[in-house]
Amino acid sequence: MKAIILTSTFLRHQFMINHLAERFDVVGVWQEEKSFVPERYAETEADHLIIQEHFAARDTSEEQYFGDHAALRLSKGAVHRRIPPTKINDPAEVASMVALQVDVMLVFGTGILKDGIISNFDGRILNIHLGLSPYYRGAGTNFWPLVNREPEYVGATIHYLDAGIDTGAIISHVRPEITPTDGNHDLGNKTIIAAVDALGDAAEAHLRGTIRPSTQTSKGRLYQRKDFNAASVVQLYHNFETGMIPEYLADQERRDSVIDLVSLGDAP
Repeated sequence: MKAIILTSTFLRHQFMINHLAERFDVVGVWQEEKSFVPERYAETEADHLIIQEHFAARDTSEEQYFGDHAALRLSKGAVHRRIPPTKINDPAEVASMVALQVDVMLVFGTGILKDGIISNFDGRILNIHLGLSPYYRGAGTNFWPLVNREPEYVGATIHYLDAGIDTGAIISHVRPEITPTDGNHDLGNKTIIAAVDALGDAAEAHLRGTIRPSTQTSKGRLYQRKDFNAASVVQLYHNFETGMIPEYLADQERRDSVIDLVSLGDAP
């Protein structure tokens, strides 16, 4: 299977590239730099410190989980493009993607993909959305469930990409195995590992033609970048400090039962 990967530049994205390159003939990788600067949402110096410490802890956790993926391990001759924010939709980049004549496009962590990409790869774009669609859509969708004291909604959705915001037909859901000692960044990184595996499985099923995608009928909750603030970070850590995870684990079966999850195994 020939594949293109569209992703970003953090260690978690490097892990995704290397892991999938072990499974497939990855002939092209486009890495789009992130444009999100969370400190801009700080209203005071105290806010700035809270946000800065939160993301520094995220980076430390990523180093622990994905530190051996600092270098890419691509096949000789694979196209590798590292581009500024929003440039992934430039016609010249899209033309280069099309020229590779791939079976699938695998996506994780880019900005919004526009019609030039979607129309040229229609029905062949498989995306990792970090969050359980349709319950949590948009930005920070494994952050907000923890702010809302709902760890059962931490997970990822593998879906076909369309022009909406996380609205494409669902292929499968995954969730991390939650343990009493997990922090918020542990849950995030465990989810990424599970999601990358699930994306690879979905790509293989797509090529076999055995996927039975599930159309999203509910809109759920939509969060945007502008919703993020220091108060939400404080609430997240407060939830962990006041027993959110043991509280969930003590009632896990009941709380999980209300979530409608899609499994790749549901396909014929």
